[in-house]
Amino acid sequence: MLLLVLAALGATPEAPRLPLTTLVLYENGLGYFERQGALASGGTAEIPLEPGQLDDALKTLVVVSPRGVASVEFAPPLGAEAARALAGMPSAEEQRKVEALLRSLMGVDVEVTRLDGVKVRGRVLELTDDETTLDKEGHPQPEPTLVVFGEAGLLKVPQRQLAGVRPVDSGVQKAWSRAASAMARQPEREMLRLRSPSGGGSVAVGYTTEAPVWRTTYRLVLSKGKPRLQGFALVHNDSDEPWNGVSVSIASGRPSSFLFPLAGPRYGRRELVAPEDGLLAAPQLASREAQDLLRGTDTAGSLVSGSLGLSGIGSGGGGAGMSIVGHGALGVEGHATSSSVVLEDGPTPLEPAAVSEAGDLFLYRVKEKVVLGARKSALLPIIDGPVTAERVTVLDAQGTALTGVRFTNSTPLTLEGGTLSVFTDGAFGGEARIDRVKPGEVRVVTHGQDLDVQVSRGQRRESGPPKKVAVVGPEGARQLEIARVVRAVTTLELTSRTQAARTLLVALTDERYRLASGGEEDVRSPGEPRYARVTLEPKASKTVELVDEGGVVERLAAQSLSSAAVRGLLETAPAGDAKRTLGRLLEELTSAEAQSAKAAQLEGRQKELEADLSRLRENLAAVGKAPEAGATAKRLGERLLALEDELAKVRREREQAARAADSIRRTLLAAR
Repeated sequence: MLLLVLAALGATPEAPRLPLTTLVLYENGLGYFERQGALASGGTAEIPLEPGQLDDALKTLVVVSPRGVASVEFAPPLGAEAARALAGMPSAEEQRKVEALLRSLMGVDVEVTRLDGVKVRGRVLELTDDETTLDKEGHPQPEPTLVVFGEAGLLKVPQRQLAGVRPVDSGVQKAWSRAASAMARQPEREMLRLRSPSGGGSVAVGYTTEAPVWRTTYRLVLSKGKPRLQGFALVHNDSDEPWNGVSVSIASGRPSSFLFPLAGPRYGRRELVAPEDGLLAAPQLASREAQDLLRGTDTAGSLVSGSLGLSGIGSGGGGAGMSIVGHGALGVEGHATSSSVVLEDGPTPLEPAAVSEAGDLFLYRVKEKVVLGARKSALLPIIDGPVTAERVTVLDAQGTALTGVRFTNSTPLTLEGGTLSVFTDGAFGGEARIDRVKPGEVRVVTHGQDLDVQVSRGQRRESGPPKKVAVVGPEGARQLEIARVVRAVTTLELTSRTQAARTLLVALTDERYRLASGGEEDVRSPGEPRYARVTLEPKASKTVELVDEGGVVERLAAQSLSSAAVRGLLETAPAGDAKRTLGRLLEELTSAEAQSAKAAQLEGRQKELEADLSRLRENLAAVGKAPEAGATAKRLGERLLALEDELAKVRREREQAARAADSIRRTLLAAR
C-alpha cells in the first residue's frame, strides 16, 4: 500500500482570541456576536467561527477602533473540484487509484521513501508500466514504476517498494493540503484574523450569524399570597468556545437575513483562442519527431500533429483572503467595556424589569453575565416577580369544565410565547402554552379539568324582527337587504361540589355579538376569545341563561322571495319605512305568485289537451276511409279541430301568465 506523506505547513504561532463580550439572540435563529479587546502594535487576534459561518461574518462584520485595523484576513473556502484543479490532482473518480495520484505529481520535486528506509530526492518524470513482475502463477504482469530524476541521476522505484512520496515544494504541499481539506467529510473550523496597524489600540468587532433559536418557559405560582411569575430563556452555546462573562440579551425581533456565498473566490471565464496555425507550445527541434527526421530515422515521414497541444495541469492555489477596513471609520475611542459599542445607536439592552423597544424589536438583558461551557445549554432567568392572576373555571363551547388562570401581564416586559407551568397551593396544577403577551394584555389559559363543577350546556338561536329593510345593488341585480337582531341563548345547569366559590368564564362563540343578560362580559384583549363571567357559590346548584345579541344582515334576490316569507317579516316589522316597503313587496309578490299559479294550472291543462289530441289522431287513423265509417270520421274530425283551437288558446294564456309573473319579479326590487 502506498502512503502519500504531505509535509505539514510551517506552524504558525497561534494568535490570541478576541474575547466574546456581548451576545444578542433573536427569535428567528440569528445571533449578534460582539468581541472587544486590545491589539498590540502590528499584532493579531483571532475570531473563531463554526463551520459555515464565514460568509455570514464577512457579510455583516463591523469593526470599531480609534486607529482602525490593518486587515481582516481569512482562508477562503474552496469546493472539492476547484481545490483538486488548483492542486493539479486527478478527478474524484481517478484519485481512487494510486497510479493517478502519482501521475499528477509529474514535474514536481519530491522526496521518495522506499520500504527499506532509503530516501531519494528528485523530480518526477513519469509513471511507466515498462517493468514487469510475476504473479502467483508465474505469469508476467506490468508493474507501475515511478521514474525520478535527481542528484543521483535517473532512478526507477517500483510502486510496490514505495513507502511514501512527499512533495518538497511548499506551494504544492499547501495546494494538496487545501484539496484534502476541501474533500474532508468533517468541515474545518473557520476564523477571521484581525491585524492591527502600527501603534495598536482597542478594537470592537460585531457580526451576525446563525445561532440556535432561544425559547421561553414560565412558572406561575398561585398561593395565598401574591401570584408570582418566573420566566426563563433557554439558550444554547453550540460552539467550541466557552462563554466567560458574556452579556446576553434576548431579542424578540426577526431581522431579515439570507445566506450568501461571499468568502470563496470566484473566477470569470475567458474565450480560449488557439494559436496561429503551425505554432507549437514547445520548440520543434526539441521534439523526438523532429530529431528523428533530421537524423533520417523517421519512418512516418511527417511530424505527429498535436503531440504538444494546449494541455496541462494547474497547480498552486494557496493564499488567504483579505478585507481592508479604513482607519478610524467610526471614530470610537477608549477602552473596550462590557456594553455594546457597535450598537450604541440602536436599542440598548437594559436591566431586567426595564424594557427597550424599537418598532417590532423588543430587547431585555439578562442581569448576570453568563458563564456557559462549550456545547452546553442553560436556562437564564429573565423575570421573577409578582403578577396579576386569578383562578377561574373555564366552560368551553362543548360544556367541559376546565381549570384555568385569567392572567394579566402586569409586568413592564413583553412575554414571548412559550410553555407555562402552573403551581397551586404548593402542588403542580398543570401546563399550558401562551402566545406573545404585551404589557397590560389579558390571557385566559387552561391547564387541567375541573372535576368539582358539573355542567349541562344547551344552545339555541332566535331571530328577531327586521329593524331595517332596504333595496341594494345595481340595476338588474338588486337585492332585498334585511337587518335584524339575532340572539344566541346559552342555558347552563351548574352544580358545585366544592367548599370554595368558583368564578366561571363561559366561552361565547360569536365575536360580533355582545352579552345582553345573564352575566357580565369579561374584559379581554384584542383578538382574544370572549367570555361571560358567572359566579357559583360553594355546594350550590344554579341555572343561568346567557343571552348574546348581535346584528345580522340578510340579502335576498328577487327570485328567492316568497309572499309567505315577506308576510312573516311584515307581521314582526316595526311601523315605518320597513313596514311600508314590505307591504308593497307583499302585494307585488302575491300578484306574481297568482300569475305563476295560473301559468302552472294552464300548463297542466295544456298537457291534458295534447294527450287527448294524440288519442283522437290515433282513433281517426283506425276508422279508415270505408263508406260506413264516414259519419264516425266526421265526428272525430270535428272534435279534433275543437281541441286544437282550445289548445292554442291555453298556450297563449299560459305564456301570458308566465310573462306577467316574470315581469313582476323583474321589477319587484326596482328603485323605491
